[in-house]
Amino acid sequence: MRKQYAIISDIHGNSLALLAVLKDIKARNIDTIINLGDHFFGALEPESVAQILRENPMLCISGNTDREILENADKEGMERVQSELSSTSKQWLQTLPGTATCDGVFFACHGTPVSDDDYLLEQVKPEGVFVYPDEELIKRTAPIKERIILCGHSHVNRVIYLSNDKVILNPGSVGLPAYLGNGEHYFAMESMSPHAKYAIVSVDGEAVSIEQVLCAYNWHQASANARNNGNEKWAHYLLHGRMPKSLKPA
Repeated sequence: MRKQYAIISDIHGNSLALLAVLKDIKARNIDTIINLGDHFFGALEPESVAQILRENPMLCISGNTDREILENADKEGMERVQSELSSTSKQWLQTLPGTATCDGVFFACHGTPVSDDDYLLEQVKPEGVFVYPDEELIKRTAPIKERIILCGHSHVNRVIYLSNDKVILNPGSVGLPAYLGNGEHYFAMESMSPHAKYAIVSVDGEAVSIEQVLCAYNWHQASANARNNGNEKWAHYLLHGRMPKSLKPA
């Protein structure tokens, strides 16, 4: 029997984008939603997103910024998120697992199966961001028995079919279409459009179909909200889905 699933990730406090995605999912009569984490952190509306999530049942896991909220991490913008999130919302974060499985078909993680702060699909090098080759991805996912492996964290929507017949899916970010990374290397993650992104997976026996969905919403308002909250970088990311030239890695 054919069943459809909606896969969302990386809302990052963007209530306008989340509402648009949930409206689209409802219009398609999809009942099962898998949410890959990073719910609240950012320059937008963390508590509004928390209320929306409480009103819409779904399978949720924790992302790196969810963990960092609980750890009171020293991170730019964290103080505002901490002050706006209710104790109920923080308690909800404490209930979230780091990984999950669903219907014997999906394995869900935020970053990788063993780390919420690493990328499963992408390798960051001095020259830029590259997708790991097939053999490396097979090695990285070897312990997973489920056929469809879900990940987020990079905010870039990708579908990677492996030669062992498994599929790795990143649905992209609902709420933040680009960001600047500053780990070992200086790098940009860009989805190249301002749309709110999610994915639909249709499973019919052994047949798996995947649709990447780009939802229009009022990203001009989201950008203005970020600017009003003092974050000019986020205002640009939300409006364009890419870096301003002034921030591009050399």
